[in-house]
Amino acid sequence: MKPMWSVFFAILVCFFSTTSTTAQDAPLVPKETKKAGKYAVTLRLPELGLYAEDEQQIEFRLTDTSRTDPVLGAAPVIRADIKSIITMPEMPSMPSVDEVAHPEGVPGDYGLHPTFAHGGDFVLLLRITPPGVEPFTIEFPLTVADTAPAVKAKNRIKPYRVELKTEPVRVKAGEPVKLQFKVFASREIKDAKGEPTGKRESVQVKEFDIVHEKLLHLIMVRKDLGFYAHEHPHLQPDGTFVLEGFAFPTAGDYNLFADTAPKGAGSQVLGAPLKVEGKVQPAAKPVSSTGKFQEQTHDGVTVARVDDQTLPAKKTTLLSVTLKDAQTQKPITDLEPYLGAMGHLVMIHTDSQTYVHSHPDERDPQNGKNGTLTFLVRPPKAGTYRGWFEFQRKGKLSRAEFVFTVQ
Repeated sequence: MKPMWSVFFAILVCFFSTTSTTAQDAPLVPKETKKAGKYAVTLRLPELGLYAEDEQQIEFRLTDTSRTDPVLGAAPVIRADIKSIITMPEMPSMPSVDEVAHPEGVPGDYGLHPTFAHGGDFVLLLRITPPGVEPFTIEFPLTVADTAPAVKAKNRIKPYRVELKTEPVRVKAGEPVKLQFKVFASREIKDAKGEPTGKRESVQVKEFDIVHEKLLHLIMVRKDLGFYAHEHPHLQPDGTFVLEGFAFPTAGDYNLFADTAPKGAGSQVLGAPLKVEGKVQPAAKPVSSTGKFQEQTHDGVTVARVDDQTLPAKKTTLLSVTLKDAQTQKPITDLEPYLGAMGHLVMIHTDSQTYVHSHPDERDPQNGKNGTLTFLVRPPKAGTYRGWFEFQRKGKLSRAEFVFTVQ
C-alpha cells in the first residue's frame, strides 16, 4: 500500500511559450538545503543561473524529515502557505519582490517566477506555514547577473521535448486518428570519471510522476482558439503515450500541449504542432475582451466571474468565479473533485502558444464548497487570453469559456 502522504491534490500553474526563451528553458539543479526543525527546504535554480530583466524560475522542495519512506525518502509537504520576499540588502530602499509560491505538479515542489530589474546580491526569504503548524522562515542568498548568459537564445538548451507521430500520417477532419507521444530529455554526456564532456544526448523518458491523477494531460487547441479538448493518453510499456480514436472536428492548424512530469523533474509543458486536413471551416468567433462578462449556464449551473478586472502579467493573482443553480439561483455547494482538484482553468493567449494551466487555491479548505471557486493564476505575458473552466457536479463534467485581458 502506498503511504497516505503520497496521495495528493496539488495546484498547478504551468506556463509555456514557443515564441520566447528564458532561463526557464534551462534545467533546474539543487543548490542548497536548509532545515527548520523537522522540515527541510531544498532550493533549485536554473543551470544557467539567474539574470536580470527576464522572468526567472526558482523552485524549492519542502519535506517532512520525521516521516520517511525507505524508498521514496522524506514525505513531501503539500498545501503549505508559502510567501516569498526577495530583497537587496545593499539597497534597502529598493522595493522588494513579493510573491505567493505556487505548488508545482509534483507534491512537495513549489515555484516562483520573479523578475529582477538589475543584477546584484539578493536574499530570498520564505515564510512557510505547513497545514496546522506555526509558520517558520528560511533564507537563501541569490546572485543575479546583469545580463543573460553568453548563449544565443536559439542555442539555449531545452531540457525536454515531445515527439508526435500520428496514424495515419495525414490527419483528416472527422476521421479517427491515433496520436503517439514520446518525451525526450537532453542529458549531458560524462566521461568514465564522471566529468562533463561538453556534449549532450537525447534520451527518451519512460518514467513519470502522477500530476492531478494522470501521467499526461493533453490540451489541444486550434490556432484561432475556436476548438479546445482536454484528453489523457495512456502510457505504454515502451514509454510512449497513446491516444486512440480521437477525431478532430474541423480542419486547420492545431497546437498540442503535453502537460506532464518526468520522474523527479517537476512539471513540464511540451508543445507540438499538428495540421489537420479537410474542408476549410468558417473562422471561429474572434476572441474579444470588450464589454462586461456575461453569465453563462452549463448543465444547470450558472457561472460568472466575480468581476471583470484586468489581470496583471507576471504576477500571481486570485481570480474567482461564482456558481449558482440555474433554477433556484442558490449557490452550488456540491462540486465534486475532478482530476484531483475542484476545478481546472486553462488559459491560452491569442498567439495560440502561451499556455497557463491553473487550479484552485487549496489553502482555503472551503474553496469551491460555498458557491465561489478561486484560482491562483499567473499569465506570463500581456494580451488577450481565452480560458476554459472545467468543473464536475453529480458526475457530469461541464465546461465554461472566458475571455481575459492581461496587462
